[in-house]
Formats: sequence, structure tokens, C-alpha cells
Amino acid sequence: MTTIPLGTHLTIGGLIYPNMDQCDFTGPFEALARVPNSRFLAVWKDKNPVRDIAGLQLLADTTIAEAPQLDVLHAPTASSRLA
Repeated sequence: MTTIPLGTHLTIGGLIYPNMDQCDFTGPFEALARVPNSRFLAVWKDKNPVRDIAGLQLLADTTIAEAPQLDVLHAPTASSRLA
């Protein structure tokens, strides 16, 4: 396993989108947000509320266009319940 030097800062982005299953976002968020010396940003095309498949509202920290360069991008899979 590679150790991340303390002087290295990671910027992690998690993509949110309408009708996603929030647990596919929040589960990995819980792990990735604990990476030492990092920050996690929710990212979407705008900053308007996004409703998940059950109606829960999520808010982006930043837009795709305004996001800083990301070291890691988490893109939750589309829910099979959408079909």
C-alpha cells in the first residue's frame, strides 16, 4: 500500500446527479472523507438541489466547471431501480 506524504493534499470529488441512489454516494463518501490531508467535494453541473431516487435533496459544493483539479473522482453508478 502506498503511503501519502503528509505534505501532499488530495482533492476528492464525488459526482451527484438526479435520481441517483444516495447510498452509492454517501457510503464511499464516509470512507474517502477520512483520508488524511484531503477534502471531499460534492460536484454537479450546477448548485441547485438534486433529488435522489427516493426524493432526498443533495447539494453540490461546487460545479463541474468551477471545481478545482481533482486527484480522485468518485462517480456513483446509476441505480438499477431507474429502469
